[in-house]
Amino acid sequence: MSHEKHTTSEEKRGRPLDLSRNKVILETTLDLLAENGYEALTIEAVAIKAKVGKGTIYRRWSSKVELVIDAATLMSPFETSIGNLDRNQNLRGQLIDLLSLMFLQDNKKYQKAMNAICNAVNEQLDQGMRDTSNWRYRNVLESILEPYVKEYQLTEDDIELITDIGPALVMYNLYSRNQSTDVHYIERIVDRFMMPIILKQV
Repeated sequence: MSHEKHTTSEEKRGRPLDLSRNKVILETTLDLLAENGYEALTIEAVAIKAKVGKGTIYRRWSSKVELVIDAATLMSPFETSIGNLDRNQNLRGQLIDLLSLMFLQDNKKYQKAMNAICNAVNEQLDQGMRDTSNWRYRNVLESILEPYVKEYQLTEDDIELITDIGPALVMYNLYSRNQSTDVHYIERIVDRFMMPIILKQV
């Protein structure tokens, strides 16, 4: 359950949450992830560093997994960042920008925190991260491709494959090769895999 759902639940019970604490708690979670990794992270440690009670955290997030997923969302505020996508450039440029907005991170703390999340051996966390990011990414990607569907005769299978390729290769780069992603790698993904599918060159 995300902190938005927790907030709604508490408000219905007549106990409105102090939303200003949410960001403090999430930033503290990222600090500890970057410093010590996922396995060493505890709700108690977050509470102590954020100077809040454990109950304050548990009223918002019922588990460490949910807390970390929301913290990861804070690192990449997708709905805000996507407003910076230049829809006037060509399709290739939009695809590169989309993957860059999603995966490139200049903040060193955020990079370390994301690496800690990626290196965690936790099926529930892994699934939650995929579910949270994939639907956002797919919605935006589909909106980018929509004007080109008729021109390039894109099928649902095409769109599904195009959607999967970018995140799959970036995650492989992080998980299996333990390498960070740069814009050159993203350009190669777009030029060698995504655009050829769109242009029916495969």
